Amino acid sequence: MEAIIIKKIDFVLPWVDSDDLNWQKEKAKYDLKYNTEDKHTHTRFRDMHTLKYVLRSIEKYCPWYHKIYLITTGHYPKWLDITHPKIELITHEKLFIDKSALPVFNSNAIEMNLVNIKNLSENFIYLNDDMIIWEPLEINRFFKCNKPIDFFHHAWIPRNRFYELIKGKDTWIDALNNNITLINNTSFSDTMNNQQYYHYSYSLKQKISNFLQKNIYKKLFWIKHWHHPQPYLKSSIEKVYSTYTKEMKDTSRHKFRSSSDITPYLYRYWHLVTGNFEPYFHNDAVVVRPTSVKHLKSICTEIESYKHINFICFNDQSNDINNNEFNDLSIALSHYLENKFSDKASFEKRYST
Repeated sequence: MEAIIIKKIDFVLPWVDSDDLNWQKEKAKYDLKYNTEDKHTHTRFRDMHTLKYVLRSIEKYCPWYHKIYLITTGHYPKWLDITHPKIELITHEKLFIDKSALPVFNSNAIEMNLVNIKNLSENFIYLNDDMIIWEPLEINRFFKCNKPIDFFHHAWIPRNRFYELIKGKDTWIDALNNNITLINNTSFSDTMNNQQYYHYSYSLKQKISNFLQKNIYKKLFWIKHWHHPQPYLKSSIEKVYSTYTKEMKDTSRHKFRSSSDITPYLYRYWHLVTGNFEPYFHNDAVVVRPTSVKHLKSICTEIESYKHINFICFNDQSNDINNNEFNDLSIALSHYLENKFSDKASFEKRYST
């Protein structure tokens, strides 16, 4: 059995309080001028009030964690004790290397500056505020031999202009393609080994696709992703920043999502193509997108039947839900999660509800 030599593991996540009136006024100043490309702009900033349960899930199911870094514009939930030693609030002012870029309302811009988090552990886990850990986990679900657990699944076709004609334009797809272009234009001295290309946890179809990428294409078309907490090494983030400083600074200046962005998946692509990861495809996460209270109840019933699911992302990407319906949905979801995570975390104020 592998000896655990990792000294500490931090969690990092961004959060925005879309109900903050000062934040709303600040965002409104820039909306018309800059926020022109993102088709999910209506849902991008809505808060389903899952943060409390994300944080509780970390403390309950990953008790080995060292500290949680919460990245915000400066606001934080009233129930959170930011003086607690397990919590550190990182404001955009602290985080951004280029202060002149502020304010920003673009998660990609924020994530380009993770390298600037002081005292961040070498091994850390990045997640969003809708990703909930659902079962008890050991460190070796995220790291093995001090390397991130990850998988390399190359896709059969690129997400190019033909793909755009079928699916429509999407700034997120464009940004991921920008990542791939950067990686394809970079020479790497280290490469993946056969185990990383053809691990036994990969399907036969996936192994064939990886074979084609390795031996025929010899460049990246598209890399498949998971959408749950992602393990990283701070040293890898530093190497990415030193290699793509200009491109990352450019994205940092984009106040809203743009087709010319790069995304934090660039960090993941880096540790994949340099072979700095331990391969394993854990099919242990689901993303659910409830569209109504009735739909949520159906989803919750289905969740109870899941086996071997470690992560559930309660995602809001539907522009069809009006604000009243969304508020009802958020309340119902909070009731459901309160039953699952009824114990307050150590960093919650005792009088909070």
